[in-house]
Amino acid sequence: MQKHSFALALVLSTGTSLLGCAAPEDEVGVDPGEASEGKADGLASALPDVQCAGTPVLPAKQPWRHSRSRLISVPASAHRGFDLVASASEAKQVLAGAASYIVGDKALEDEQVDLYACRAGAWQYVTSAMTDKEGLFKAALTGAKRLPVGMRDMYVAITGDNSGAKFLAVVAPDGTAAAVSDIDGTLTSSEEAFQESLVTHDDVAIHPGAPAALTALRGRGYLPVYVTSRGHIFTEQSRNWLAAQGMPRGPIRLAPTVITLPGSATVKYKSDVFAGLESHGLEVAVGIGNRATDIAAYSKAGVDRANIWIKGPEFISETKSKIAAGQAQGFTEYSQLAAMIAALPVR
Repeated sequence: MQKHSFALALVLSTGTSLLGCAAPEDEVGVDPGEASEGKADGLASALPDVQCAGTPVLPAKQPWRHSRSRLISVPASAHRGFDLVASASEAKQVLAGAASYIVGDKALEDEQVDLYACRAGAWQYVTSAMTDKEGLFKAALTGAKRLPVGMRDMYVAITGDNSGAKFLAVVAPDGTAAAVSDIDGTLTSSEEAFQESLVTHDDVAIHPGAPAALTALRGRGYLPVYVTSRGHIFTEQSRNWLAAQGMPRGPIRLAPTVITLPGSATVKYKSDVFAGLESHGLEVAVGIGNRATDIAAYSKAGVDRANIWIKGPEFISETKSKIAAGQAQGFTEYSQLAAMIAALPVR
């Protein structure tokens, strides 16, 4: 943490579940063209990972609605999609994000964006939206327009210059278990490694064994979710770093402000994130962090203290008393999590 900072049976095309029960009419199922086969863990079968190479083939650029948009658009953009997390039973799926350009994170106001989804390995146009004065956009998918169960690549394209960004959408069976991990200091080599890299441009190292541990959790049926107090302007860098380190795919949550103050502000931010995940059908079942605020936020979310894992020793001075009191489990090397992961029930 920075200082600042699904039991649903698969639905067959007949509308009957594998348990022999009729699927609710308002519940989305797995697209038959996307169903996972031959996978070892239940999560892979219930939540196919639908990926598309490259980016969508976009139509010709459209004229900007405002001359100011042309003036602020530069080759380097900071567009980002906010990863969708929704339960299979939700009547509305809201796709959201922000469009801006890197010079001062200048917002693209009152312009159209087009949204695409990867379906059965091919990009498909989904819907369009308009940005507001902060460059934010939202588009609600209802009825037959909703995305089917799965984790899939998404893409937002700015129609004025065809720049864009990839993001993720996760539509999961209700009750899907999530293994949530903080990033800074928990996965990165130190609390300030990312912030320092913005100045030095040095690579940010990862704690040895972290990718293997999260992959093992994925194998037990727990969906990886990454949470950080970094502002969402750093979405692309954070997503790319996780992928480059070999971390298993999962939605990422970043803060709405560039700086989230340590202490109660961080606890509130992360608690709100966890509450949001649970409101969309996920169960926050495992929490990994490195600071006392992580223990507080995971505890507030109702995570079993045996499943709150705190990485040391960087902040041992602020976590040791809570670990000693049994509020969390401490570890210094990710290899130490192997037994705890193996003891988790398969989901």
